Amino acid sequence: MKKAILFSLVVGMILMFASLAMAKKEPGSVPQPENLTCIVGSGLVTFDWDDVATAVKYSLDVDVEVDSDGDGENDMTVEFSVSTVESIAIISTTEFVYDIDGDGSPDQLTGPATAKVKGLDPGRGIGRQNNLFSSPCVVDLP
Repeated sequence: MKKAILFSLVVGMILMFASLAMAKKEPGSVPQPENLTCIVGSGLVTFDWDDVATAVKYSLDVDVEVDSDGDGENDMTVEFSVSTVESIAIISTTEFVYDIDGDGSPDQLTGPATAKVKGLDPGRGIGRQNNLFSSPCVVDLP
């Protein structure tokens, strides 16, 4: 009798976890945002894109190309990531800093930056979200 109860309990737990796993959304279930624009003005960079109806928040990634050794060639990429619930992000150009030369003080980054954004599903515990990024936009940081 105890073996039957234990067996039923184990089978019940397996079925419960299997149904939870199947209830998760498939990767790529949120469409990619469209019409991403990047505009620099008055010490701010505005990233704006069309709303995605099924996204509850967005992940904006900005990659800044940097000349780390002063030879005139961009040889390093500094990555920034911002999370927002709006389909717009306004970031001060003074936020784009990184200690390039390793002297302990952040250096202001200037030059080409490439941005892309993706919509994210609601809730915790849905795992890694492989939703598609928007087409990139490029902006020159002053």
